[in-house]
Amino acid sequence: MKESIKNTDLRLYVERQKPQIENALREYLPLAPASIETQFNEATRYALFSGGKRLRPVLTLLGAELVGGKSDLVLPPAVAVEFVHTSSLIFDDLPCMDNANERRGKTSLHEKFGEGLAVLVAIGFLNASYGLVFANHREMPERAMQAHAEIVECVGAAGMVGGQSIDLALAKGAGVIKHSDFETESIRNLKTSALMRLALRIGAILAGANYLELANLSRFAELLGDAYQLSDDLIDFEEDGELFETNKTFAINEGQDSARLKLKTIVEEAKRVLIENFPSNEARSCLIQLTDYLAERKV
Repeated sequence: MKESIKNTDLRLYVERQKPQIENALREYLPLAPASIETQFNEATRYALFSGGKRLRPVLTLLGAELVGGKSDLVLPPAVAVEFVHTSSLIFDDLPCMDNANERRGKTSLHEKFGEGLAVLVAIGFLNASYGLVFANHREMPERAMQAHAEIVECVGAAGMVGGQSIDLALAKGAGVIKHSDFETESIRNLKTSALMRLALRIGAILAGANYLELANLSRFAELLGDAYQLSDDLIDFEEDGELFETNKTFAINEGQDSARLKLKTIVEEAKRVLIENFPSNEARSCLIQLTDYLAERKV
């Protein structure tokens, strides 16, 4: 499916919005008072400003604009989404989880500042995220409470916590994924899809999206999460297939050609959900370009 809007470019949209996102991240950064500061503030800045693409806060702005809202009003919730995402990366890297020494080419937080401080920083980001949905929406308490509930659900057992438990089971060879059915593969993508869903829905909720719009956004987010994870698996497989044999991904089980075909199918379905259920505007065009990017990216 091709988007009908012309002269709309996802890259230019990101370039336009990223300075505002970075400024908002600094404004709401959860810092300790100087009187009790040890290395907490340094570690917090290190974790947040590590060269991320800010995909998820961009999705929050697009989610709001997709349903007719204004992106500037959802900047604080977009920050909340990035805080939740950053906390998930910190937890994921811990010695008791993936035990990763690097993140985005830099020394992981626990390696640089110690495991205890890394845990505290991750909790600090999570704690700061919940209140940000009220920043511009105190006069709309129902929307703000619904957005707050989205964060709770994303972090909980059906989202990041549950997804991390699957990662732990996989690392221990517990055989969570026993066959190549892609519905089972979607379970492995629980964290990815939960964060995508949060990013898109939280902006839309605060912009006044109705139930049907939110349901369609959830479906799109699930597909986008699956596409993102499958794209990652293909990149990892091409870089070092033997290293990822233990994960038993769709790409490993079915081969690269089948995985690429599956990725194309997911991307086309994601675009169909957008085109059939949302009006033609800049946000929809950018989201369609994003799904195409996931299908084509090499790194």
